[in-house]
Amino acid sequence: MLLLQDITQLKEVDRLKSEFVATASHELRTPLTGMTMSMGLLLETAEEKLSESELELLQTAQDDMQRLRALVNDLLDLSKIESGKISLDVASVDVSLLIDNALSMFKVQVQDQGVELKSVIADGLPPVRADANKITWVLTNLIANALRYTERGGQIEVKVSPRADVLHICVRDDGAGIPLEYQSKIFDKFVQVETEKDVGGSGLGLAICKEIVKANQGSIWVESMPGQGSTFTFTLPIADRSSSATGVKLNV
Repeated sequence: MLLLQDITQLKEVDRLKSEFVATASHELRTPLTGMTMSMGLLLETAEEKLSESELELLQTAQDDMQRLRALVNDLLDLSKIESGKISLDVASVDVSLLIDNALSMFKVQVQDQGVELKSVIADGLPPVRADANKITWVLTNLIANALRYTERGGQIEVKVSPRADVLHICVRDDGAGIPLEYQSKIFDKFVQVETEKDVGGSGLGLAICKEIVKANQGSIWVESMPGQGSTFTFTLPIADRSSSATGVKLNV
């Protein structure tokens, strides 16, 4: 039996939804920026005039504003990627430079949390064809997620290994792991693993990671066992052997 279904209307609804999210997010960005700046000025200038409880309320309002700005920025990024408007600066890149740059951003955080963060990179790896800045964003997001779910004394490892015409880049942690019911939808929008503690986040990070990796001609997946940690792996295509790897200039 062959069943055919016209999904033209569903595609159009999905397109309209994405356009609405992008437009609403863009319109929200400007007022949120102004409100965040106003909150910051109030905290700097009105500290002596306000009571302790009033200062706490103002600080909470500023923190909530920062979270809203992060959510709006994530929605805009995802909308651009889904609509094909993302611009890629693809070049031949030394993957070890990507890893080193990503790990350097977490030096203070891993010390504060008492977590070991290390890399395992095989010698003589070929360069990859990728947008260095966007892949570094993917790496930092995966490492940040691992830190959220790894307890003090735990370990996070970033490992790179060659497989045929691609490199496998893995971010492994020995944290709580992902429940089986979440593993098939972990890269969907607004999906967050429920835990005993509030780890924050918008639930868009992994969805954006998936789209960025896909735009760089790669794939991404997760392997996890509840209580034994998780391993997120993504691939990048190996560059032409005749091309030389470039340095990484990050926009951070």
